Amino acid sequence: MVVKRFFALSFLFLLFLVLYFPIPALAKESSFQNLYYVFSWDEAGNIRITDLAKNEILSSIQYQAEYGTIYNTMTPSLPKGSHQITLDQSPPFQPGAAIEIRSESFGGRMNAPLVHQAKVTAVRGNDVYFSPATTKVIDRNIFIKRGSYWVRKWDDVKVEQQETATGNTIIVTGHTPISVVTAQYELQKNSPAIDVTVKTSYKQVAKVFREAFALQFKPKVTEVYRKNRKVDTQSFQASYWLDHQGAKFGQGKQAAFLYHAPNVSSLELNTTQKQLIVNLDHMNDHRYVQQGSTNQVGKVRHSSEYRANDERTNSFSLVVGYQPKLMPRFMSQPSGYLATHVWTEHADEQTLQTNRAVYFGSEKITSSAQATGGFVKHRIPVTKSVFYSNPYFQAKSPVNIAIAQSPEFLQFLDDLYRNGDDIGLHTLYPYEIRHYQKTTEDALQVMKDHFQSRTWIDHGYLKTSFAFNGLDNQTANYLAHQWGKFGTSYFWHYSSEDIANPNNGLDLYQTQKGDALRTPLYWSHPTVTGSFFSWSAATIPEDTLYLYREQNLQQLIQNRGVFINHTYLARIPAKKQGGKFVIRDAKGNWIIHPDFDRLLKRMGALRDQGKLHLTTVREIMDYWLALSQVRMEYAPNGSVVLHNDGMRKISGLSMATKASEVYVNGLKPSQKKADGDLIFWFDLEPNAVAVIAANKMDSVALP
Repeated sequence: MVVKRFFALSFLFLLFLVLYFPIPALAKESSFQNLYYVFSWDEAGNIRITDLAKNEILSSIQYQAEYGTIYNTMTPSLPKGSHQITLDQSPPFQPGAAIEIRSESFGGRMNAPLVHQAKVTAVRGNDVYFSPATTKVIDRNIFIKRGSYWVRKWDDVKVEQQETATGNTIIVTGHTPISVVTAQYELQKNSPAIDVTVKTSYKQVAKVFREAFALQFKPKVTEVYRKNRKVDTQSFQASYWLDHQGAKFGQGKQAAFLYHAPNVSSLELNTTQKQLIVNLDHMNDHRYVQQGSTNQVGKVRHSSEYRANDERTNSFSLVVGYQPKLMPRFMSQPSGYLATHVWTEHADEQTLQTNRAVYFGSEKITSSAQATGGFVKHRIPVTKSVFYSNPYFQAKSPVNIAIAQSPEFLQFLDDLYRNGDDIGLHTLYPYEIRHYQKTTEDALQVMKDHFQSRTWIDHGYLKTSFAFNGLDNQTANYLAHQWGKFGTSYFWHYSSEDIANPNNGLDLYQTQKGDALRTPLYWSHPTVTGSFFSWSAATIPEDTLYLYREQNLQQLIQNRGVFINHTYLARIPAKKQGGKFVIRDAKGNWIIHPDFDRLLKRMGALRDQGKLHLTTVREIMDYWLALSQVRMEYAPNGSVVLHNDGMRKISGLSMATKASEVYVNGLKPSQKKADGDLIFWFDLEPNAVAVIAANKMDSVALP
């Protein structure tokens, strides 16, 4: 009897719990099915994709974000044994808080930073005291990165479905304390592609360290489309930074791949976790330090700086349940070349004589038509920077030659431009001189009229530089409006050299150290630099020309690398008889150094063999940006369709694939074999279409 009463009371208690504390109902799941996949979603915004047999392909898509503050130091370096640092603002650090004191500037330090880990012992105003003391010198743009807010899920979510004439659109709107993120999934009845558009609207001021979608897949990784445009199909690395390339998971009908995503910050792959990270914004994909009085102390502004009501839109496409008959991949260089090299020259301490020596072979040669050596003789173009004016120029000591003071120098530059060189400014003056608007306009007009100039290389610590006050409209040194007016678009500044160190090889990708390193070739900062682009580079001083040994050149080609250097080709050598670029002959005339001339001849031979693309910043940047305007579509017959949505013709658009032959629009384009790939190239007019297939018939029919 007691037992029966006990069970009766237990039942009543459970009934009370159910009535007053009901078990949450499972979110209702809806789905869309076409010939390739089943796309499912629920009221909580969870996404899942299976094949038609209900085998899971994509398990989830998770939003992740990190925000914080950068505290910059006011001193150029911390000596070994330091236990105190002065910041640009008073930090809210408490005693015992863990901090990382970092330097990531110049010499490839982004991927090999100087880091000191410590704990705060006291804070007095802007001064932070810490322990243990530094064990080595830390210099150049020192900062403390402090995360303050992390997002791993939505606070609130709304899901909408809209039927269209061609399929369905699923809209997931998620709220966080920082932003409203709207992800729109375009599902087509007759296409394996799921087009995803992500709009981020900010509720408050935010410095973005990272915002991303993490795509979790069920099948294993089967192909990795690497940043150097090679493909891995086995022996995968643990992690990859993919730039804007991509990866494939699974095989056949239980497969998914994402390839060519120019409208996101970058892609990363965690191979063992079967996770593809789509970075919507990552602070290390766009480097910018606003320097102070030198390149040692500056304001680190890598993170995007959004204000309330600012918006950003990203997009990418995921292809599911479909496998094209061939998978063409964009090469980093046009016309079938395997690797790219760019010589860039900073204009410091040059004369007309040393210029003629390094470009024509001798200071006695005054025309490219008579060149006996040098860059012109070997048909190697250079991105060459120049000074527009040097008010202190003297003919008897003709150092830091400039256009305004030397008509003969302008004629020399016109000659180089006709031979394919890319001429840009190294700021206007070699020294700190006040810029007047009329002088600036005259200089940029001359550069446009003579050279159609679009490149700019910062010089020293001049306040009108891109990395100093040139972008700051609150200063008298603001030049951005003039750059925009005259079409100057591509910039070198100190942060350009955060990515790579030439001692690790002549390759900005640095794949010899593995693919996990973040190595963007170019970028545009979303909130700081506007429509202007920065390119990555690495310094090659005269005494490191030995790095151009044959082994390193061959490795650059084998790894399908890209190298943009930073040199002082025509600088007057420190030694009277010359340096590694130019020397004096028996009569005291400047000539190109024979060893350097032999190097140029060797590089010219590699170009003539179709291996090494020798080009300029302007040409390769134009090519890369043109590729970012190309859209890919996958047809039911297994062909791949390219749409040039840009306004420029793309000459020598080059791709690689695993196939014996390829056809484009019914024709067999130029093609060659290289390391198991078929490399092929063709021209693509603006607003034109190219159908790529393994046979002629499939390449003729548009989908």
